[in-house]
Amino acid sequence: MLGGDDVPSAVLARDHDWSPATIRAELAALERAGLVDRAHRSAGCRPTRAGLELYVASRPRDAEPPIGAARAVERSLAASGSLEQDQRAAARVLAEVGGCVAVSFVADAGRRPVVELELVPLSATRLLVVVGFVGGATTMHPVSFDECPSVEQLTADALGMQARLREFCLGRTLVEAHADLLRVRDDLRLRVDRRLAEVVRLGLSLCAGAELDPLWLSVAGQARLARGLGATGGELLGQLEDDRRLAEILCRLLPLASASDPMRATVVLGGAALLDRHPAGSEAASEYDSKGAEAGLRLALVGCRLPATTAARTGAIAILGPDRMDYASVIPLVEYAARALAART
Repeated sequence: MLGGDDVPSAVLARDHDWSPATIRAELAALERAGLVDRAHRSAGCRPTRAGLELYVASRPRDAEPPIGAARAVERSLAASGSLEQDQRAAARVLAEVGGCVAVSFVADAGRRPVVELELVPLSATRLLVVVGFVGGATTMHPVSFDECPSVEQLTADALGMQARLREFCLGRTLVEAHADLLRVRDDLRLRVDRRLAEVVRLGLSLCAGAELDPLWLSVAGQARLARGLGATGGELLGQLEDDRRLAEILCRLLPLASASDPMRATVVLGGAALLDRHPAGSEAASEYDSKGAEAGLRLALVGCRLPATTAARTGAIAILGPDRMDYASVIPLVEYAARALAART
């Protein structure tokens, strides 16, 4: 299981003191219970989602991470400075040790004023909004538009929208800008100003997740995910490009930790929730996960939210990858890294 390959009974018989007949009987019982399945009659067995959920639930919750991995996390944090640097270092170590994608973020909950804003055309239908905050934090948000005649036309339009959007945002937090944009949107219902309406739409899109800005987010190990999931990996990597959306998904899936309780990792299995296609637990998500598993879309998220601090910061650290990962090592390692980061907030 740890290598992610289907397990034939012959391999289990070789590695354990059981007869092949006994192993085949046990696997057949597990298959009838819906805990394992196989691609065809002569293929090896693989755990189903129900089987993985049972396995994860049975893991001891007081396990310690591998000593070498814990020391690597400690060294990475000792060599860094700020909390933002800490979470980047921890993500790199988790990606190396876990062999998956590691994601970590720290957000300042929309409390810093905007000091710079720039619109960068990416194509005839997409802009990148680059926002700089007091203190040096920078975030980037891709925004889609109806198709323009050309990239040159969108570039020309972007200059005008940039100037108007700066009027709303510079010197204010995004939460404050959001309130003004809502007021202007209401006023526009009484008159027609298409250019201003487009600026307001862009601004409201920018401010939609303002409670997470400024956001410091780090993703490491993308190449491993692309190799491990094939074509599916490319789809997921596209989701990882939008920092704020990724942070919002983590916030939705991972419960906020309490400073008074030990941090426990949450394990989320299934592609729909991780790709943000459908609400977690919905009938559509279950159907999508079932079809996705048949097509090789077998994903898992193991993560911890950090407890909120007096500085109104929030954050999370997680490992994302194929659902046949080494949970016995990954779960305690993620919890250890989360506790180490929380101690530095």
